[in-house]
Amino acid sequence: MRKIAICDSCCETLEAMKNMLTAQYGKELQIATYPSGEELLRTWQKDERKKAEIVVMEVRSEEENGIGAARQVQDIFGDVKMIFSTGELECAEDIFEANPVYLLAKPVKQEKLYEAVDRAIDQIEEGEAASVTLISKSFIARVRAEDIWYVESERRVLTVHSREEDIRVNMKLSDLEERLPEFFVRVHQSYLVNMKQIRVFSAKGVELADRRIIPVSRPRYAKAKDIFLQFLGEKEE
Repeated sequence: MRKIAICDSCCETLEAMKNMLTAQYGKELQIATYPSGEELLRTWQKDERKKAEIVVMEVRSEEENGIGAARQVQDIFGDVKMIFSTGELECAEDIFEANPVYLLAKPVKQEKLYEAVDRAIDQIEEGEAASVTLISKSFIARVRAEDIWYVESERRVLTVHSREEDIRVNMKLSDLEERLPEFFVRVHQSYLVNMKQIRVFSAKGVELADRRIIPVSRPRYAKAKDIFLQFLGEKEE
């Protein structure tokens, strides 16, 4: 079962979208509704078990317009798939800063809502397929690559820092690096970082979305920076 949250200031819109999704997906989706992105944030921060994988977020031209809340959700809770809905297309330019899966025009059409949710589920399933198995003498753990923030090596023992927990395993960092997707970059002899979680990249270090700082070694800085720019689709000026 997937979890989805709907945020909208209009009670009728919340109820309509909930009914559409229930009719299409039935028990495949667990649906929660919120009157605002701020209320969603407060609820999730009190109880992270209520976190959803997909959020349908209303966007308006007002100051508290939903985009800021969407960014906060992604910063705090990681890779939540965002679907925006708006009746004010002048907001569209700012919307894409939060990397949404889909933009719905209001009033929301049933077939477009289904298309948006199907796309979000497809992206989640693709991420789940990209996982790694960590094996030690006492356990076997399977971890989604996207859930790994960074990996730290000390004396042939790796600490895999993930969204849910830290996992220690006897393994070479270079061996794990070969098994991880291309959105990981080696920034130091002892550190491997998920580029999707990088907030700031500099010679002083890498700052992750949760404000943790990872050291960048001088010999690896130039190459790692080039790889990160390629990942972003940018060119250095």
